[in-house]
Amino acid sequence: MYDLHLHTNNSDGMDSWQTVLQKAEEAKLTLISITDHDNCDAYFQMEKEGAHRFFSGKILTGIELQAYFNGISIEILGYDFDIYKMRELLQGLYLPMDELNQIVLEKTCQKLTSIGIILPANVIQNYDSTKHYYSMDYLHAQMRKFSANRTYIPDEESWEKDNIFFRRHIANPNSPFYIREDDVVPPAEKIIDIIHTAGGKAVLPHVYQYDENSEMILHGMLDKLDGVECFYPSFTAAQSEYLLELCKKNGLLITGGSDYHGGKRPNTIGCFKLP
Repeated sequence: MYDLHLHTNNSDGMDSWQTVLQKAEEAKLTLISITDHDNCDAYFQMEKEGAHRFFSGKILTGIELQAYFNGISIEILGYDFDIYKMRELLQGLYLPMDELNQIVLEKTCQKLTSIGIILPANVIQNYDSTKHYYSMDYLHAQMRKFSANRTYIPDEESWEKDNIFFRRHIANPNSPFYIREDDVVPPAEKIIDIIHTAGGKAVLPHVYQYDENSEMILHGMLDKLDGVECFYPSFTAAQSEYLLELCKKNGLLITGGSDYHGGKRPNTIGCFKLP
């Protein structure tokens, strides 16, 4: 059993890396990867404290990096890289989180209000980064305070879940809510080059979360990738089978993971067997 897509509180996860490793041990996993967003800090912390104290299986170095492809904000997983080289390559690549969140918050507020969405007074000033890793989940919660806003959101799932609202609308060029982020997010080609320079493999995760843009992203990036995440909690059996065949045909690595975050996200650690 393995799980190659796990998050800790070094990014937007709720659990420490120690807790994630303990849960992986309890689940009797043999191979895992912590893939925090835009940093590999957990691996330096493991070096100091000793990961073997919490998990007896193999740990593959991992990271999930934000990238831009054809006007869409996506993520790319990196695996089996040198953590020191990766840390060096990431220096200055992304804006500091507080600065990035402020820019995204202001852009999104302007877009939402232009559409007619009602937001609380001082919504920008009241943002607290210690309570919300991303400003988007904060803003989504503020939007939901006004029931009248529901009429502007096309689907129930986007109204209920901030990550779905982001994927389907804020990051979707076909949506009236769309916001360009190419001024703050590096291009996918650069991210893949960084992963390769650090000695790693680049893998496309959760491709079907991009809805109508999924096939364009998948086939547009196929010749640049080393692998595809074929197993993911929201994938249907048919979707996983399609991705498996695509990987086999193109000689790509096959991966899978729970995208575990803990807290309000229900995904369970370790729900995959190696194919």
